[in-house]
This record gives sequence, structure tokens and C-alpha cells, in this order.
Amino acid sequence: MLKVLALRCGEKLDSQKFQKILSFLDEDIQKKILSFYKWQDAQRSLLGNFLVRVTLCEMFQVRNSDIKIVRSKLGKPYADNIPQVSFNIAHSGAWIVAVFDSLPVGIDIEKIKEIDLDMARKILDTDDFEEMMSLKESERPPYFYKCWTFNESYVKMQGKGMAIPLQSVKKLSNKAIFKTYPLDSNYVLSVCTISSKTTIGNKNNLIETKLKILAEAR
Repeated sequence: MLKVLALRCGEKLDSQKFQKILSFLDEDIQKKILSFYKWQDAQRSLLGNFLVRVTLCEMFQVRNSDIKIVRSKLGKPYADNIPQVSFNIAHSGAWIVAVFDSLPVGIDIEKIKEIDLDMARKILDTDDFEEMMSLKESERPPYFYKCWTFNESYVKMQGKGMAIPLQSVKKLSNKAIFKTYPLDSNYVLSVCTISSKTTIGNKNNLIETKLKILAEAR
């Protein structure tokens, strides 16, 4: 069953809480997080990895110490000892999101910003650019980021990198199933899955979680 989680944390964590959460992560992930120059990037990575571990512990009743996160040759993370689950993480601005399913799945979130039309023309598929230009000016940025997050969630599901120009929404919809969630009016959140049996239209699947500590899941 598809599970989408979202965590909002725009304020900087205090040092004690940051170090506490960091201690629950694998050593290589800790080093990567501590190598970030900006605290915002370090905190997003910290909470994204933390959210995955919290959820896996809850879903499969395993101890945090039993979870081993590794990466495929293409860089996609997976739980080496929990093969029955696929997960993906994304973050933008104050939001950290994650998705879990029994089949390959991808997720992306982007903060809606003003767009440069010349740039958009180069990035979007021709059909999508024309569709965007047919919309009211205020509706164009959300549509642009819908196209972007569809593409990003699709390639993340596959474990590949983004290609420019983007594939059209119509073409993508023939390859996988997509859902855009109304998380925040300033953001676009999209999920991609290949399972026609997976229900992703239910808003109740979107849960804003509170920060938890994995002390009982050591």
C-alpha cells in the first residue's frame, strides 16, 4: 500500500536535537550530512534519512540498528534487508517528503517560483509548453512545476537522471501512474508508481508527521 509522508521543518534544529537524530543514521550518511556547507541542506538530508528510518521501523516492526540503507549502481537508495519495500525521498524549502510502496516508486516536490518563459520553452516538451501558454499567467508556474515533478518522480522511480527537454505529461502518463498532492499552495508534490493496483488518489495517504526520536527502535 502506497504511503506518502511529509515533514515540515523550516526552523533550524538546536544542536542537541540535530546530533541526537544524526546518531541514528549510518556513518557514511552522517559524514555526508556534516559535509554540507549550508545548514539548510544538512538539515533536509538529516530529516529525509530520519523519516525513512522512522517509517521502516514502524511499518516492519524492526529495530533501527537492523536497517541497512545501501545504493544501487545508479545511486537509488534501498533497504538491503527489507526487499519488499521501495522508497524515495525529496525536499524543497521547508518540506521533506518520502514515499513507500511494494513496487518501484518516485517522488518530487518543488517550491513554485516565477518562471522564465525562454527557459521554460527549452525545458518543456513542445506540447506542454503550448498547454502552459494557453493558461492564465498565474496558472503557468504551477503547471510548469507539475511537468517538472512528473518527470523528476519518474526518473527517480527508475533510478536514473533527468533529461532535458522533459518528456511530455501525456507520454509519461502512458508509462506510469502519477498523482499530484495538494500539500501546500506554494509547492507542487508529485508521486510516480508503476502499480495499477496501488491507490494514490486518497488524500488520507498524505500525513504531516511530527518529529520523532528512535530511542525505542535502537
